[in-house]
Amino acid sequence: MTHLKHYKLKCVNEDFQVNEVSLMPNLTSQKPHRFTYIWVQKSGFTTFDILEQLKIFFKLSFEDVASQGLKDEDAVTEQLISVKEILKDKDVIAFNKKYKSRKNFVIIKHIVGYGNEAIKERMLHGNSFRIVVRNLDNTTAENLLGYISNHRHHYFINYYDNQRFGMPGGPYNTHLIGKAIVKNNWKEAYRHIKDSKNTLPDSATEKNITDFKAVFKSMNPKKVSFFVSSYNSFLWNKQASLIIKKHTRSKKYAFENVGNLHIPTTHSFLCPSICDAGGHEFIAQEFTTKDKKNSKNIIVATTIYAHDLEKDELHRNKKKLTLSFFLPTGSYATMIIKQIFLRLNK
Repeated sequence: MTHLKHYKLKCVNEDFQVNEVSLMPNLTSQKPHRFTYIWVQKSGFTTFDILEQLKIFFKLSFEDVASQGLKDEDAVTEQLISVKEILKDKDVIAFNKKYKSRKNFVIIKHIVGYGNEAIKERMLHGNSFRIVVRNLDNTTAENLLGYISNHRHHYFINYYDNQRFGMPGGPYNTHLIGKAIVKNNWKEAYRHIKDSKNTLPDSATEKNITDFKAVFKSMNPKKVSFFVSSYNSFLWNKQASLIIKKHTRSKKYAFENVGNLHIPTTHSFLCPSICDAGGHEFIAQEFTTKDKKNSKNIIVATTIYAHDLEKDELHRNKKKLTLSFFLPTGSYATMIIKQIFLRLNK
């Protein structure tokens, strides 16, 4: 999609700010507590990286640290995390001292409270975004500002974007790791994860590995589950695209590192509101998978605000524009921006 190449996102991590809107756990002042809920800001690390750092620093196990959502590394993000340890201010200071003074940083901003249950995955209302779109020529910048001003109440097709399938720069193959796990082909899964940028346990660097499944068993089981979910996302995108093609007047676009997906060519259309696709669930206790239907809204609506049209200090003779909006959990901000530019370029 050559017309999408002109704008740029995430030129610096501060251009892409994400704050969780959490479904808060039950907080209690009654002792004894079992969990501490902390609000964490990070940049340059994935959520899996942060969980690992917390696990090591406080001498915990994989099961003792949990997050509600997953946040990318090429952004400044804030999210809620639970730790099965009673942390005090001195513990926060000690952790921040180790991880705060870096270009890639992690900060425990504050202790939210204490309770008796770990937070659960996907228990989110969603995420609020503040995104700087760069490298805009004058005409495109004015057109984008005008379009958003006239279409503040915006909808888009709720496809998974490339963050679901790999890390910045690729390869975007996490769905292939998940597919191999579902097929119980651990050797193939190992081959794909070796090609990826995922941090591997020490056992994965040994020569003459014969038990490929053991490599994955030494990982955070939530990460193995993510690979399976990535494959589910690939299957869902494919099924949702078929529904859009069947029920709307649409055009197929090649989304880089995601695949060919149909987008409606008209502003008004009717289609099913939910897409049910075949999927799989990872069972950590048995280290296997079972079939599970994957359901998700096909269309998501939000309100977008455009502000701060300014000179782009990173690109000569270009402009930048800031966009702010909220999306429910499971929706991708980069995907809505891609679809805005598709409409802008019609």
